[in-house]
Amino acid sequence: MKLRNVLLWLLCWFALSGCNSDTAPLQPPPVSTPEPFEFTHQGLSGLIIKRLYQQQDNILALTNNGLYQQQPQQNSWQLIGLEGYELQDFAMITDQHWLAAVNLQNDTESAGIHLQESFDAGASWLEVSRPFGENGEHEGIYALHYDPLQQRLYATGHGVLAQSDNLGISWQKLQGDWNMLAQPNSALALTPERSQIWWGGQGAIENGVLFSYRLADGHTQTFSELLPDPSVYYNVRFANNAVYACGEGGIVMSTNNGASWTSLLPEANHRFYFDVAIDPNRNGRLYTAGWNKSFSEPQPLILQWSDDAGQSWQSLQYQGAADLLGGVRSMLLVQQQQQSYLYLGLYKGGMMKVRLE
Repeated sequence: MKLRNVLLWLLCWFALSGCNSDTAPLQPPPVSTPEPFEFTHQGLSGLIIKRLYQQQDNILALTNNGLYQQQPQQNSWQLIGLEGYELQDFAMITDQHWLAAVNLQNDTESAGIHLQESFDAGASWLEVSRPFGENGEHEGIYALHYDPLQQRLYATGHGVLAQSDNLGISWQKLQGDWNMLAQPNSALALTPERSQIWWGGQGAIENGVLFSYRLADGHTQTFSELLPDPSVYYNVRFANNAVYACGEGGIVMSTNNGASWTSLLPEANHRFYFDVAIDPNRNGRLYTAGWNKSFSEPQPLILQWSDDAGQSWQSLQYQGAADLLGGVRSMLLVQQQQQSYLYLGLYKGGMMKVRLE
């Protein structure tokens, strides 16, 4: 009986000890939250990936040393032409007929920037020998856009917007002037309804300049001091009746054709934003990523996204190597195999493919 009493007493003591208020309750094991994006590095390190385009199922990368192509089933890139040339921009006339504005690698003379033409999807190239200018004078071509409906080619130089109806053999000035004292103007875009051209870059005193040209009547607008100078614009994008202009110091947006502007990244502090990607499948979803003006020093890759058309942002830093050159120079959002991917062309850091949530 005594042993039985002892056992009962011990059982009661253990039960009471388990109910002691000083003892913390058991917690469930932590649940790891998956990252919203999956990053895959695809090579091309050491190159400046200046622009990205989609050609059917292929992705084209314009670099400071040649034109590269990737097919959707591959995670590697193949040089397909123009080795030794720095590519400024590219226009696709047909699937086989391409134009590229190029200059010899490390050649800083704008007169050396000219058009190369391919009739076999980049397998071989010929120089378009006619000048971009008037009276036989030539200046560099920094942006190209081809309108297949009008069969018209648009291009920008230092301070001029021009059009060609014969694929660059001759040019007609639309806005600005030839051989202006200015920096390259490499932003160029045609509105979705094909009523206006937006273009810009940098003026003579490192001031950001943005222009619009109305095709119906030639009406022009000039926008300045949208971003704090010194500044420069690199791309213009359109979505839902809004225009987005990307450059040094952030991204600005207008929903009334330039009558007023909103700065979407007011704390950018002269960080370069070369582009913004607009997700057609998610209303209000934008992606961007920046570059600190460092040509050889490592910097993190930070992807930023917004679900309210740029009014607020979230960010995620890629957990890569400490010596990553993670500044983003170009970007392209594509659909491949019923999945959305964002390609990020880095400044000497290679190509990053991001699987989106």
